[in-house]
Amino acid sequence: MSAAIFLDRIRGSSLLDELTAVVVLSVGLLGLAGLQGRVQNLASNAESTTLALTLAQNELERLRGVAADPGRAEEGYGHIAGNNRIIEAIDGQHLETAFTLHVDAVRFRLQGDAETPGAHYVAADDAAPVQAGVPEFKRVGVTVTWMRNGNAHSVAVPGIISPAAF
Repeated sequence: MSAAIFLDRIRGSSLLDELTAVVVLSVGLLGLAGLQGRVQNLASNAESTTLALTLAQNELERLRGVAADPGRAEEGYGHIAGNNRIIEAIDGQHLETAFTLHVDAVRFRLQGDAETPGAHYVAADDAAPVQAGVPEFKRVGVTVTWMRNGNAHSVAVPGIISPAAF
């Protein structure tokens, strides 16, 4: 019987219960709003990183194409060297942030006869002409950097490029 008497006395919630529920709901909604902002920031960073990787890969492939075509002497294998380029627009569309594309190239040439056990590759002078029959390659690194929210970001794509067959 005491349980029945207790249930008869509960008629509704108090103002304190309602205020507690409002506070809990408000804290949850504020947390959700903060999470949404963070997710948007991460999505924007991912978009910039993807674009930077695409730019780096395209530049590396462009350099490989230049090196593979012996008819492009003015910009061929011998002219692949370190340089910087700023990209502010793609296909006429202005980008939110400018990307700096840096190419770093180090030339290596086989020292010694390829058939000799002690033969190895050493860094070579970029100004020296390419010699037919002497194996060589360039170790190329394409790095793209950009600023976002006051922080510097970068991605790097390494590659190896060899001269076109003569």
